[in-house]
Amino acid sequence: MFINTVVLFLLPCSLLWAAWRGWARTAREGTAQDWRAHCSTAALVTASCATLLELAFFFSWFYNGGSPHGMMPSPGLWKYLGKIAACVLVVSIVMSAFGKGKWRLLILVWAASLAFIAYAISMLEMD
Repeated sequence: MFINTVVLFLLPCSLLWAAWRGWARTAREGTAQDWRAHCSTAALVTASCATLLELAFFFSWFYNGGSPHGMMPSPGLWKYLGKIAACVLVVSIVMSAFGKGKWRLLILVWAASLAFIAYAISMLEMD
């Protein structure tokens, strides 16, 4: 399951990479740094952190014996990382709403891909 998780996380990572490239392209144009530009930077940083936290959650979940069949694994980092990752995901979406640039749409697609990955991992684990 660890390999499946890493392969599935290539989708949100590639979306974040494209968003960072769009942000860098906008930043190179030399526009004035206002509060919306700072929100853009904060949104991308929090989105990157949310991706890493979500990946760490799944690794901790599998390491401690997690299963979607109703059995709870032994206590571990997964108990805290899931809640923190969800909060950081929401913060990144809100911050991207205040940012500027076309790359903001990639943040919304990134958030949807994280939800899809959580569903896909639980479906793969049931097999």
